[in-house]
Amino acid sequence: MLPCTTILWYNNAMDILNVNLNLLKSFWAIYKTGGVIKAAKMLDLAPPAVSYNIKQLEKQLGKKLFITHRKGSDPTEDAKALFPYIENVFDNLQKVNEQLKYSNNGTIRIGLSNFIANFFLKSFLCGFQQKYPNIKLEFHYHPKHDYITELENNRVDIAIMQFPKRPSTEIKTFELANLKTTFFTSKKFAANHNIKDKITFEQFLDLPFIMFSKSGMTISKLETAFGEKLEYRRVPSTIIACDMVIDGQGVGFFSEQYLDAQNTDQIMKFKIKDKPVPPPIIVECAYNKKTSAIVALLVSELKSYYISH
Repeated sequence: MLPCTTILWYNNAMDILNVNLNLLKSFWAIYKTGGVIKAAKMLDLAPPAVSYNIKQLEKQLGKKLFITHRKGSDPTEDAKALFPYIENVFDNLQKVNEQLKYSNNGTIRIGLSNFIANFFLKSFLCGFQQKYPNIKLEFHYHPKHDYITELENNRVDIAIMQFPKRPSTEIKTFELANLKTTFFTSKKFAANHNIKDKITFEQFLDLPFIMFSKSGMTISKLETAFGEKLEYRRVPSTIIACDMVIDGQGVGFFSEQYLDAQNTDQIMKFKIKDKPVPPPIIVECAYNKKTSAIVALLVSELKSYYISH
């Protein structure tokens, strides 16, 4: 049985069945994400369009649904009463959608690095494969990480990259993550080389700096931020570079999220006190504007997954 307050809410409002579904989608997305900007990313709309939809919905229902502030949007009591029913509608629509797409089969060629595959995308890709077992995921690794060229030449269907070059107008991109970065070393190495939580740039230049050999874009961004040329020891992969640093062979630079996930107390993060905060690692997804239904499905699932996480 519906709560008494909810019954009164519906009796006083217009028939919810007459409301445009797109307005309800905007309501659902803001409620789930906590703000207009995140909701707009989830729905692939401009933020003003989402705000307009909510104003229209509030006008049609005669109810205030969200209180907006600098950090996002808080649902009102009326919104809280409405949300379970709207969520149930979209859950059922999603089930129907999945059933219609479940018979889809085919192969999606994904261009990505080992780091992105093993750390950033692993849980998502496993979940996607379980949800859509008839879709085969084929992974392509490019030695120079030039996945935009691979996409432009139709050698991959979708590319997920760090610091991508700007693609052609036929390719769409969106940001998946903005990962905070940090300099780090092992506690043993720090003790032997008098490294505190903050060191000078001069001290840093005297330390062995270990990086993946194909980290040219990362190094370039650091050099631009610091206004200095950096020398570093090149190793075959990002994972090897991190392992060597944790083993006490030098200092490194990497994603804070990756380091936190290593489940070890041997890592020490540090800052360079006379230089600006290091740039983040930007992870973007790119795909052709004209794409297949299963690639569009993967893109949609990616957006929903990372916005909600």
